[in-house]
Amino acid sequence: MGRKKDSAPNLLVFGDLNMDMIGRVDAWPAPGGECLCPQLELHCGGVGANCALAIAPWGINVRLLGCVGQDRFGDLLLDTLRKTGVDIRGVERSPRSLTGILYINVTRDGQRTFFGSRGANQFMRPPHVPAGSLLSSAAAHLVGYSFLNPGPEKIARQILRQFHSRGKRVSLDVGMEPSKRIPKKILRLLPQVDLLFVSSDEAAILTGRSNPHESFLQFERAGTREIVMKIGKLGCLISDGGILREVPSFAVRAVDSTGAGDAFTAAFLQARMRGWSTLEAALTANAAGAAAASRVGAGTMLSDVAGALKLLRTQRLKGTWEEIRLQVLSRVQRVRGF
Repeated sequence: MGRKKDSAPNLLVFGDLNMDMIGRVDAWPAPGGECLCPQLELHCGGVGANCALAIAPWGINVRLLGCVGQDRFGDLLLDTLRKTGVDIRGVERSPRSLTGILYINVTRDGQRTFFGSRGANQFMRPPHVPAGSLLSSAAAHLVGYSFLNPGPEKIARQILRQFHSRGKRVSLDVGMEPSKRIPKKILRLLPQVDLLFVSSDEAAILTGRSNPHESFLQFERAGTREIVMKIGKLGCLISDGGILREVPSFAVRAVDSTGAGDAFTAAFLQARMRGWSTLEAALTANAAGAAAASRVGAGTMLSDVAGALKLLRTQRLKGTWEEIRLQVLSRVQRVRGF
């Protein structure tokens, strides 16, 4: 793990903390059938915790806001986050619900299906840490799930207002369930967001357009300043000087896509916080997302900067992307102290 320095960028992350139960199966069962797996695996999860756990090894000082229950799962989550170096003083423990729990069914092709409840995440109250302490962060990262419930939504909107009033950037990772349940609310948020992370599937739901290029342009017209669209195995789509660019992916044997998007987001955020170009950030993020997809589980399993570095070292790219790969490789090596 790369050693943090006092001069490292500071990021505030507000999002869900869950306990993930992962079961690997050969195939999806028929309705009414059985689906036994050799074993169940417990991993830390939730889009907020995943982002924090994935970005900390990049040498970013990260403070996490969220909520867990007063139970053993909450103990395990907080202990794992603390050991990884995440500042958890902003994580509340609620007596109103159990810690969020998800069962994740993973098939051989790496695809996953989620079942469960957000639990205590729905009952987050205003953080008990001083606002001035939170605002010491250089930027804030929000998730769409925080806008599903009144309490978390109030906090998310406060973060938006307070950070923007000080000229600081706020990013948003949309999420599939918010795209389905509160699409109009998400679309109204776009002009307030400095950096938007959205998958092509989420974009199709929000815009009604199946073509990623068309939905990307629709987000631009809505007033979003910077957009990063995740397009799965194909990599990602960004705007570079007003021109849409498809950033190439890295080839891996995908075994579990759980949290790969969070690893992608974390790598992109750390790159932009360090002043790397959008193209460099996107290529770094593709490597990090691919490395995460080649391992089972989210949480601490996403902290594979070495895996991203290996892909950047070993997989040559075509055209001008090869030059960018070498630039990114040099940058990542400096971050890691190699």
